[in-house]
Amino acid sequence: MKRFGTITPSSNVAVEQVTQAIAGAYPGVSAHFARLSHHGSSDPFPDTYDWDGMMLAARLLAHARLDLLCWNGTKGGAIGFEKDRELCRRISEETGLPAITSTLALDALLRETGAEKLAFVTPYQPGFMDRVAAGWGREGFDIVAMEGAGLSDNYSFSTLAEGEIARMTRTAARARPQAIIFYCTNMLSAPLCAALEAELGIPCYDAVSIAVWRALRDMGVDSSASVPGWGRVFMRP
Repeated sequence: MKRFGTITPSSNVAVEQVTQAIAGAYPGVSAHFARLSHHGSSDPFPDTYDWDGMMLAARLLAHARLDLLCWNGTKGGAIGFEKDRELCRRISEETGLPAITSTLALDALLRETGAEKLAFVTPYQPGFMDRVAAGWGREGFDIVAMEGAGLSDNYSFSTLAEGEIARMTRTAARARPQAIIFYCTNMLSAPLCAALEAELGIPCYDAVSIAVWRALRDMGVDSSASVPGWGRVFMRP
């Protein structure tokens, strides 16, 4: 049995849905969850992580004798990738387990596939999208489009309709990116990836599902052995 743990914001409703749906397609894999306090429109830690809260969540998950821990949140794109790298180091030092984040999983996949021109689809307001674009730009990526729904409350991100997500994706595709990133782990975009890839001919990567894909890969599970319809990335061994 392969077991991985996921830390998610407390007002998130998408991470557990998507993670369990994907993990359930692989016999011998189970997913386990802990929540970090974050809700509403304001973030008490706008430029860093709640380190105490993160370490408590990691320690509690580690009691289940897991194989890997994951922070399935996209904050690192706005506050800097180095914060996510530090988070992984701290979790590993605290628990003895390997750690990943959704942002670093996306970064690694894009570098593997050679995608440098990116379009982002998010539920965010312009100010936060600017921080995300700057964060990814500092890592050497060319951000050719940013589409946002103008929302700020963390729970409200989960209410974004599939039709609106698809509309923003089609608009972003006009910039001819090498990949389209659904960059919010409380936006239910993962189920749309396969259909939009087929329609647009562009890889579509959802932050939640890519973190799960990376967790499977790091645990030695061949994701291509069971393709649950979450996009072409799951065809990759």
